[in-house]
Amino acid sequence: MAMLLVSRAPDRVFERKIRSEPGEPTSGDTVELRRQLAQAGFTHPDAPRIFQRIRLGLLLIMVGLAAIAISLPALLGERGAEEKGIVLVAAFLVGYFLPTMAVDRRRKAWMKRISIALPDALDFMLVCVEAGQTTDLALLRVAEEIRPVHPDLSAQLTTLNEALTAGAERHDAWHRLATETENDDLRQLATIVVQSGHLGTPIAQTLRVFSADLRDRRVRQIEERANVLPTKMTLGTMIFTVPPLLILLLAPSFYRLIMTN
Repeated sequence: MAMLLVSRAPDRVFERKIRSEPGEPTSGDTVELRRQLAQAGFTHPDAPRIFQRIRLGLLLIMVGLAAIAISLPALLGERGAEEKGIVLVAAFLVGYFLPTMAVDRRRKAWMKRISIALPDALDFMLVCVEAGQTTDLALLRVAEEIRPVHPDLSAQLTTLNEALTAGAERHDAWHRLATETENDDLRQLATIVVQSGHLGTPIAQTLRVFSADLRDRRVRQIEERANVLPTKMTLGTMIFTVPPLLILLLAPSFYRLIMTN
């Protein structure tokens, strides 16, 4: 499916702005599907249309294979009508939802990479701002420096900087970044940057506090995951240790009882 949709560049996945082609319907579902495919790495203008065709083709193939299977006596031809109906429904569901599941898996991986890259980008942006650079120049420098390590976030920041250079409103550009990434931390950062620009407050201090808070939250999340491990390990230990132990302890007694009787 990736070869059919688009071969994405390794460093600039989101550099092109995803727009609808002239004459293409721009309903809410189409816009949402286009954003989801873009997050999964499929940024071609025809990606939604191709995705729908792939899903329809896979659906027909799965239903066709299921129909052939239930018509052959050697496979499922001798099964009852209810079982054949279940096979057809299962084939329909697999053909319909499998492409969506593949796209969702790529989206989650992309969003996780954005979330992991954000603290490093904030720290580097703070260094640039404290060195005397403006916010726009700091964004450009951060995008260039983190590209080898975090290409996904670098592409997003490059697109944001291009929009600001082209004359877009700061609020609209940052809001679009938060909408495309669907990241709560980036949404908070956008609000902070816009409010700092409106109120005239020092952006460096704001970034320092936000970066420290973000890292504290990440540490707490890791600690929460670590605290759950003992419970999971205890359950696994009980399942795989207690039954064999009971068998070893009680088997001789049962054997003696059986032999005595």
